Parts: sequence; C-alpha cells; structure tokens
Amino acid sequence: MDPFFQQPPEAGNRFHTDPTLRLALQWRLPDEVFRAAAPHLEQLGELAATVMPPLAECAERNPPRHVAFEPWGRRVDRIEVDDSWLELMHLGQRQGLVALPYEDPYDIHTRIVQAGLINLYDPVSAVADCPLVMTDGAATLLNEHDPALARRYVPRLTAREDAWTSGQWMTERAGGSDVGRTDTRAVPASDGSWSLHGSKWFTSATTSDMALALARPENAQAGSRGLSLFLLELRDQSGGWNGIQVRRLKDKFGTRALPTAELDLVGTRAVPVGGLGDGVRKLAGLLSVARYWASIGGLAGVGHLLALARDYAVKREAFGVRLVDNPIHREWFARIAVVYDAMVVLNLEAAAQMGRVEHGGDGTLARLLIPLTKLACARQGVWAGSELLESFGGAGYVEDTGIPRIFRNLHVNCIWEGTTSVLAHDVLRALKKPEPGEAFIEEIVRRLAALQDPAGAEVRARIEEALESLVPMINTPRESQARRLAWGMARTFQALLLAEFGQWRWQCFQDGGGITAARLFARQGLVDPDCGETPEALQAVAFGNAR
Repeated sequence: MDPFFQQPPEAGNRFHTDPTLRLALQWRLPDEVFRAAAPHLEQLGELAATVMPPLAECAERNPPRHVAFEPWGRRVDRIEVDDSWLELMHLGQRQGLVALPYEDPYDIHTRIVQAGLINLYDPVSAVADCPLVMTDGAATLLNEHDPALARRYVPRLTAREDAWTSGQWMTERAGGSDVGRTDTRAVPASDGSWSLHGSKWFTSATTSDMALALARPENAQAGSRGLSLFLLELRDQSGGWNGIQVRRLKDKFGTRALPTAELDLVGTRAVPVGGLGDGVRKLAGLLSVARYWASIGGLAGVGHLLALARDYAVKREAFGVRLVDNPIHREWFARIAVVYDAMVVLNLEAAAQMGRVEHGGDGTLARLLIPLTKLACARQGVWAGSELLESFGGAGYVEDTGIPRIFRNLHVNCIWEGTTSVLAHDVLRALKKPEPGEAFIEEIVRRLAALQDPAGAEVRARIEEALESLVPMINTPRESQARRLAWGMARTFQALLLAEFGQWRWQCFQDGGGITAARLFARQGLVDPDCGETPEALQAVAFGNAR
C-alpha cells in the first residue's frame, strides 16, 4: 500500500475564491467602476497566487542583515535585504498600490479599489507593503502641508517605475506612542536646512529613500506642542548615509523579512515640512492612511488563511468524513467567516470615507471611523488567525507550511500606528467635541431606516439596542470606558454594514447567506460580545463559493 501524504491546501486567485471580498467590492462600487477595476484585481489575484508566494518564501528565509564595518574597519552600516523582498516591493509599486489614489482613475471610489488590491497583495508580500504604506502616507501629508516639497517628492513617491519609498520615524526609547517625549533635537544650519541629533528606536522601511521624522527645534517648548516635522533623505550626494548610524536590526516576533532598525541621527541634514511647529498635527493625514492600511493587513491575512482552510477542509478527512461535511467544523467556520465578513465591510466603509474626504467631503465621521476600523480589524485578525491556524491541526504549527508566518505577521497590525488602547483614547479625544459623536449616531439611525428587508428585523433590533447603550457613553465619554466604548462603536457599525450587505445580496441574488452572517454576528453581542459558540450556522456562510 502506498503511504498517505496529505494534499496541501491552495488559496487560488482570491478575487475568485474569496466570495466576501469579491461581492463586497461589487456591492460598494458602481457597476461601471467594478467592471473597469475587475481586470486589475484579477491580475493581482493571479500574481498573488503564483508569482508572489515563492518570492515571499525566499525573502522570509533570507532576512535582512546589518553589516556594521567593512573588512578594514571603516564603518559602513550596510543593510542587506534579499532581492526577492525588493522584487515584491517593486511589484507592489508597479501594480499601483501607492500610485492609484494620486492617479485617481475611479474618482471618489479609488480608495475602495486600492483596498481590494492591498487585500490580495498583503498576505504573500513578506510585509513588503510596509514601505508602501509609509510612502502613501507621506505623499498625502506633503500634498496637504508643503506644496513646494510635494512638487519635488510626490512624483517620485507615486511613480510606478523607479519609485522612491518613504519611512516614518517617530518612535523613541522614552516615548513610543507618547511622542511628546521625543528627545531628537533639530539645530539650524546657515543654509536654511537643519541637522537632527538623537535616536530613533523603531524605524521600519529603513532601506527607503527618504523619511519623515519628528524633532524638537532648539528652544522650542516641551511636550508635543514643541515638535516639528522634518523631511530627510537617507543618503547624501556620495551615496553614503546622511548622518545616520545603525545601532542594530530588530529581532522581531514577525515581519522578519522587513528591515527594521534602531538608528542614531548624528547631524542628519533635513528640512522642515510646512515650516516649524505643529509637527504632530501634520502627521494626522499620514496616520489615517497608515491606520487604514493596517486595518487591511488584519483582514487580508485572515482572508488568505480562510481560503487555505476552506480548500483544506475539502481535501482533509477525519473520522471517515471530509472536514467540510462535519457539522462541528462547519459551525466553527461560520463564526470565523462572519467575523471576516465584518472586517471586510468595515474596511471598505473606511476606504469610502477616506475617498470622500480626499475629494472635498466632510471628514467628521472619518475622524472616528478610521481609528475604529484599525482597532477592530487588527484585533479581530489576531483572533481569527489563531482559530484558522488551529483548523490545520499540527500542520498549522509547522514553519515550512507558511501558516505560522502569516499568523505572526497579523500581530503587528495591533502595534503599528497605535495599540488598541491608544486608538480607544484617540476615539475618546474625538468625542470631546460633540460633532463626531452626533455624526456617528445620525449615520447609524439614517442607515437603519433604509433597511427594509423583513429578514433583517432581528439584526435591526440588536443594533438599536446596542445604540441605546452607546449613546450615553458617546455623549459623556469616560476614560475608564474607552475600550468598551470603542469596541461597541466598531462592532455596532460592523453589524449595520453586514445588514446592508446582506440586504444587497438578497436583492441581487436571492442569497440568504448575507442576512444569516449579519444575524450570527449580531447575536454575538455588539457592545459586550461574548466568546460563546454561534447558535446556528449555514454551510453557505462558512464555505460559500464566489459568484
């Protein structure tokens, strides 16, 4: 008898195999935009299924290396990254992951298309999208705050060929998220430039061409109000470091192919962005872009693992039946699948809100929704990733399957651009003004009124009940309730979006899976979710096929 070998799972082209992603994009985009964008999404989905995984495997097995000195003792601080990682980054640039919002082919809907593309790209990129995140944010920031620097740098940052990338250097030993404790000093030079002196404790995308860094000009006041934002190029005219010394590369839990370094700035030449002062305020647009990308990272890894796990469930037998035919497995997967659905629809809503703001719309709701989206999608991504790793049994714990790597990388989305508590605090600060809270409540009430499908009555009732609990906390926000409030707001909005998505699916396809997903999610509890099993599940929710 031949020995048994398990057939490995395959994700395939997720633009076809991921029903939530494809249908949610079709839901959120006008028909003509979806038809125009579909070939690009299909192309990147195919690259993500075929070309990118071997490159990512090579990049992860050959992590960055810091060469401090050349053989004869001269300090060089060379950071060597594998060519496969660079190719993944360049592939993302050529596919327009940074360029698209600035080319703006789909007008107000361009960010939604970008979100779909990033979802396909991220899980098999070996986190080569980190410099792309910062580059997108840097271009947004320069366009908003410094037209002269924007004219010089944004065309380079948003090119598809021979493009530049940008880093974002805020984190210091004393500060972390508390950037008011920044110790880096800025000293004026006679030619109008400045030199930076200090240490940056955590700098991702350290092989970028330029970076934006916070520093305190001499004699500026203490705290965050005294900080200014500076643009620096990493290399001088000779190709050497621009007053930068590399202390070490970080040995991280995940994102191992991504070069992340601890740096000393020793007279780094830089120029102020938009003049001196207001450095933290100027970063707001960059942070919104970066948080939006981080939220995609949370759901993209889950989408990829879910595609693998669905395929595995068809191929794997246990106790005489395929996993896909086991009621326990289907019910478990239904709960994971509806959380993924909730992540996708919330992220696309954030993308839509960002697109409206970038095209001159009101940003009041976006001010709340972007941190809420990052908070929810990042944390839900870790939960769902853990469940999906378990679904492969022991194989999910074995490195050369690639599954542990995706799970590790999911965790960074909870750290980058603000932890859950930092984001909850940010929501609390926004609610100190009445307008954001009023906009949030009014948006839910308005959209609830538009839900007419009788099948969604139970979901509407639960959303109304959750909103009744949230309104007093929104109107009188307290720090002791910040996390509960932020989570309740995020989950309630997710339930609303799932109900809208379910109603659209029913109207288009007579497909009850969308309504069922909304019902299952709402039954978990919105303001105070429990961790119990879902009371019911349909195979269409857990193992539905893309249309």
